[in-house]
Amino acid sequence: MQRSTTTTASSLTLLAVGVLTLAACESKSSNTDSSAAAAAAAAPPAAAPAPTGPSVGVNIVSPKEGDSTGADVTVVLSKEGTVNIEKASGTKAEGVGHYHLFLDTVVTAEGQVIPPTTKNMVHIGTGDSTYTFKGLKPGPHEIVAVIGYGDHSAMSSKRDTVRFVVKR
Repeated sequence: MQRSTTTTASSLTLLAVGVLTLAACESKSSNTDSSAAAAAAAAPPAAAPAPTGPSVGVNIVSPKEGDSTGADVTVVLSKEGTVNIEKASGTKAEGVGHYHLFLDTVVTAEGQVIPPTTKNMVHIGTGDSTYTFKGLKPGPHEIVAVIGYGDHSAMSSKRDTVRFVVKR
């Protein structure tokens, strides 16, 4: 029986050492995890991702939304962002384009070729930023401005829309 008590005492001692060792390891791990969490919380927030591609677009300066106009309406445009407005070259070059106006008609989707000039769809392929629609009928109208590449495909860019009324 003596031997059984000694074996039991030794086993209990080993068990106690093992438990204390595990407790110490968990405490150290917990402190490390807490320290890492505290460091992460104190770190500055990650920078916002850079935008993909250039930010470009067109703005209709005149007429303004809701304006009342005469039958001849001069549209004045301005660019936004990193696009260069130039004379239409016939080729597609990133960051280079010219203006197109859609008057009371369906607008060409991004990436699609803009149809030839008509009474209601105008290429301003000269690089200019103004165009005058002459003799518009009285009533409400809508103009959408789009930037197109030199090959007349619609650029993926911000478009602008203005609604106005021609007085009788």
